[in-house]
Formats: sequence, C-alpha cells, structure tokens
Amino acid sequence: MEKNDYIMSIDIGTTKIVAMIGRVNAHGRIEVVAQHRVDSQGVWRGIVENIDDASYSIKDCLDGLYKQTDVRQRNVIVGIAGSHISSTQNNTSILRANSSATITEGEVLKMQRDMYKIALKPGQEILQILAQDYVIDGEPVAKAVGRRGSKLTGNYHIVLGETASISNIRACVERCGLALKKLVLEPLASADATLTKEEREAGVALLDIGGGTSDLAVLYQNTVRGTYVIPCGGELITNDIRHICNIPRRKAELVKCRFGSCLSDCASADQKIVFGKAGDSEARLVTGKTLAGIIQDRMEQIIDSVRYRINESGYGDRIQSIVLTGGSSQMRHLPQLVKLRTGLDARIGYPTVLVAAEGKPRDLDPTKSTSVGLMMSGYEEMVAAAGQPALLQHLPGWLIGKRLVKNIVGRFDRVFEEDEHVIPS
Repeated sequence: MEKNDYIMSIDIGTTKIVAMIGRVNAHGRIEVVAQHRVDSQGVWRGIVENIDDASYSIKDCLDGLYKQTDVRQRNVIVGIAGSHISSTQNNTSILRANSSATITEGEVLKMQRDMYKIALKPGQEILQILAQDYVIDGEPVAKAVGRRGSKLTGNYHIVLGETASISNIRACVERCGLALKKLVLEPLASADATLTKEEREAGVALLDIGGGTSDLAVLYQNTVRGTYVIPCGGELITNDIRHICNIPRRKAELVKCRFGSCLSDCASADQKIVFGKAGDSEARLVTGKTLAGIIQDRMEQIIDSVRYRINESGYGDRIQSIVLTGGSSQMRHLPQLVKLRTGLDARIGYPTVLVAAEGKPRDLDPTKSTSVGLMMSGYEEMVAAAGQPALLQHLPGWLIGKRLVKNIVGRFDRVFEEDEHVIPS
C-alpha cells in the first residue's frame, strides 16, 4: 500500500451528512484532506426512507467536498445505524485432529466464516461479525492462535441489519457514482476514533448521540461486548422545545444549541429568552431554567436507557466510564448529568487527526467522530487487500496517541453570560 492512497467515508445521519477524504501518512496517522457537511434529507432515525431526497443530499455534500480537493475516490466506506440494527451472540466449536499442533489463523478465520451460516429472520443480513473470546479445552482465552488444544470454541458478537435498509443505502451511493466498499456500524466507527487503548481495556461505553437515535457500544478488555440502538436523539429534544415553547423547529434548534443546558440546577431563572420582538405583546418568553428542565427530562430518559443496556450486556459492574460523542454530546453539562445519573465518569470524545493543509494534529468536533472512524476502517480494508497484518486491533493507541483527558465532572461553568436574549420573529 502506497502512503498516498486515499480513503473516502460518508456518514449518513438523520440531521446531517458528513463526507471526508483522507489518507494515512508514513507515520501511520490519518490526514484529513477535505471534509464537508450538509443537512440531511430523506433519512429518519438513521434509516434512508426516501432514496431520491437522500441521494440529493449526498450529492450536495460531495459537491462541497470536491471544491476543496482534486482527489476523486470511487470506493467509499459508509456508516450504518438506525432502529433496524440489532445484534446477537453466537458461538461455534471445532474438534482438532492434532491437539499437539498449535492453532492457526486459518482455523480461527474458518470458525468466524461459519457464523455467516446461522439462521436469520426473513429480511435480515449480517453486517459485522466480531470475535469476543475463545475457549480451549474448557479454558477461556483472549487469543487462540499459537495455543494448543483438542477443542476450540469461539464466541462472537454479530451485528444484523435489515436488507431493505441496506439496499437503500447502496442505491443512494451508486446514484452518486460511487461504489460501496464497506458498511460499518457507526458506534463502532466512533469508538475507534475516540477511545483510548486504556479505556477499551478497562471497560467503557461509547454513546454516540445523533439526531434520530443514540448508538451505544460496550467494550471491555479491548473487545466489543454489546451494541445497541436507543430510539431517542437530539431531534426529540428539539421537538420537545418546539412544542412546549410553541415555536418553529428552526428556532427550537437554535435555542437548544445556543442557550440549552442539561442541568436545570445550573441554569438561571433570571435569564430570559424572548421569541419575537422585545416589548411586543405577542412575544413569548422562556427562562433558562425552564429550557434546561425540558432538555434534562429527555436527556435523562436517554441516559437511563444507556444504563439499562450496559447492565443488559452483562458487563455493568466492569464498565468504568462513558465517552460521549455525536452532535448532541456538545450540550452544556451533559457529562455532569451522566455522572450524576450513572455514577460513572464521563467525557466528550473528540477524534484527533492530522489536517493535511496544516500539517499538525487537531481535534475535530464530535460530529466528525463517525467519519474519522469510517476512514480508519477503510484503512484496515486497504491493509488487508495489500496482504499486510491487520492493524485495527492496535487502534486508536498508535493512531490517536495518548491524550490528556480533562476532569469534566468538576467545577460547573456558568451556563449563561447575559441576562436576556432575544430570538427575533
């Protein structure tokens, strides 16, 4: 693989579409050559429902991307999420004819391929198969290759999706003149882009809060233990504000992003947000504390669902922290609310990459976590095609590097800097 090989990724979300072109330099770090984001159309809760509208949004995003670079890449890595995603656990065993011989990579790969033969519900297909651990003659081990034994059992986490939804994504990509190289579950991509090696080993939950859904991945001992889709996201919070305050959606989104907080105790009842013209008899007013209460109620539902799913994975007592990413993760005081609600440490996950034009490391905002993780998965595909050893298992340690994580559950910052804000009619 040449160091100037490029990777292209597209994150098709409910509220946004993000496209990136990047490459891996000689030092093994991803460089983002170009990136572009547009509003999404035709997508609901992560599922492409209108192929025409979604294709138009993707083309619009690509047009903006291509204005930044002359690089053109036909093969693309695309993220997949949504309420149609499910997962299951399964295992398979083999009896080895020669127990004195060491277990080979070929034997392990054959066991994993056998997982594609499991019975599925009509309309389902397998998206990803993730090896969790192995049992050799009754002894659990993390790695089987190189060991000896007569009976080998592999345990796997299998991600499933609806064939119709997958077909819709493929149709959108092909309409834009691209070829779908690989579909990757979005929370796993975000995990690769934001989690440290230490977090993955100690036990961590990655929560990607999107517009339509919140996607959760539970990892322990550097292994995926569970993936879940929670059918609530930032769009529901926007709708709550819209209906309770009786304002248009656009204004509700603006108010949420500019003045919203996830903790009503940190908001001020004296801070006033006016909808319409100040002094107008028809102008509506809401306090910062009321706004924060609306947001906190919905966010607590999401956090409680996360806590339930973590316990459901069977690793609830081993998870040490929660890493938050995605567009809605940037809301004020969300890490503090997660800490209060779950008792677990929390931080915001930022993907650290190199921006080619600047030539120095830079943190992209959390809305880009999935796109960066997709490019990392694309790099794994390039490595595999070149016949080199797989490197993804070492990510993001060597790719992201060690980063200082701030203590985000300490001092509460002031939520509002002014006493009154006017949202014009």
